[in-house]
Amino acid sequence: LTFYLFAVLFTAAVSALLEQQETWSDTRTLLVVDYFGTLSDSILNLFMAMSGGRDWNEYYEVITVLPFQYSAFFLLFITFSLFAVVNIVTGVFVETAMQSSSADRDIIVQDELESKKRYLEFMLDLFDEMDDDGSNCIGLQEFIAKLDDERVLAYLNAMKLDVNDATILFKLIDNDNSGQINIHEFLVGCYKLQGESRSLDTKIMYMEIRKMQENFGRLVELVSDVHSLVSLPSSPK
Repeated sequence: LTFYLFAVLFTAAVSALLEQQETWSDTRTLLVVDYFGTLSDSILNLFMAMSGGRDWNEYYEVITVLPFQYSAFFLLFITFSLFAVVNIVTGVFVETAMQSSSADRDIIVQDELESKKRYLEFMLDLFDEMDDDGSNCIGLQEFIAKLDDERVLAYLNAMKLDVNDATILFKLIDNDNSGQINIHEFLVGCYKLQGESRSLDTKIMYMEIRKMQENFGRLVELVSDVHSLVSLPSSPK
């Protein structure tokens, strides 16, 4: 629509110019007729001026044969085209790219949720495989015995769980230190421990630090009790 309106404006101006015979001898008149003599030529050359197909300064010099206001209209067209139309087109591409990026993030999140769901379903089947007595809990001996089963080992290895030390692995999963692993502890513990051996090493270090904190807390309480006893006034003889 913008090209059409300005094309009509310049084509009408050229038609009016040709009615003045004294302008026929001006070489700029021949050029302006060539550029803007018809509506289709005007649209084409305005597009070329805007898109860089030809330097817009060439058109500007030719248009100076028309009344002054048409030079101003041409500059207005160039300004509007460069800073409005181009920016609008750029904005559309940017918006499309942002929407595509958002869609990609949604896909990644959905894939991650699906992967977590499949993992938990797999580990639930593994828990049922290890829970021989159907008590919905696994004891240490039961856990160690099941790790001798090649199918269970294959399950754990497939889930990227390091099972080199069954006792430590059991203690890491047994979050409440009850000596029994329930279904919730098993699923949450295995999910947190999945990955390379570095993940298991980190959990082992965390468990050891937690034990040190507990021992230190008990030591502080013991020292406090001893200090209280020592501070009691001695009974008169």
